[in-house]
Amino acid sequence: MTICIAAICDNGKTCVISADKEITLPGAALEFEHKESKIDVLSKTCAVMSSGDALLAAEVIGKTRSTLPQGKDHSILSIAEKLRDTFIAIHLERAESVFLIPRGLTFKEFREKGAQQLPLPVFQEIQNQLFNYGINVVDFLIVGVDNSGSHIFRVHYNGVAGGSWLEWCEKIGHREIGSGALHSSIYLSLESQYSGTNLSDTIYNVYSAKKIAELSPGVGPATDMAIITNQGIKFFDQTIFDTLMNIRNEAKKIKPDLSKIPKFS
Repeated sequence: MTICIAAICDNGKTCVISADKEITLPGAALEFEHKESKIDVLSKTCAVMSSGDALLAAEVIGKTRSTLPQGKDHSILSIAEKLRDTFIAIHLERAESVFLIPRGLTFKEFREKGAQQLPLPVFQEIQNQLFNYGINVVDFLIVGVDNSGSHIFRVHYNGVAGGSWLEWCEKIGHREIGSGALHSSIYLSLESQYSGTNLSDTIYNVYSAKKIAELSPGVGPATDMAIITNQGIKFFDQTIFDTLMNIRNEAKKIKPDLSKIPKFS
């Protein structure tokens, strides 16, 4: 229940990102605006956004950040791969805690000796439980600029049966995740947003796509936005949002000339 948007522009030199700030409590019909941003900085020129379980996302992002050596330039792909691997490791750790630790086993022991030490039906049951175990779905967008240009990667993992994805999104030039993804994706596609779109148009397009995504349940009105270049990440202040809102309001007032449409009696 959220919206996260990333778009490449300026001939691949810049990324524009945006996310809402609404949190939905699992198991409760409660949604609220939160002070924390859904845009997390991973390096000088790389940010990650997430949709889904906010607590799990925070764990994955925090552990990924701790594995990145400080003071070193990282490719955006290598950061995305580290986040994917961290996500899978957390899943396996939780599966081990749920199904194996109570039986006095670790994953290593289960793989090496489980078939010999356990009755066959018990071994097969645990195998099926491990295979079908899935943690709460979380999507990530890793966005940034490195020596090879701008990049957007999507990471999604839902257990062994659900599979894992490290999706390369540069070809289309924009990617969206969350409950508002369909609304914003359609808008950006209709506006022909692509990596060659200039920065000003892209900022307006991403802002408008986020506002349209608010039609979807669980997407809040508060907005975070930033641009990423090889110089770093710059977050927007309220002055920029006020300007964008005024431009969008003025655009809504412009009505097409319909006088040439034939009259029907």
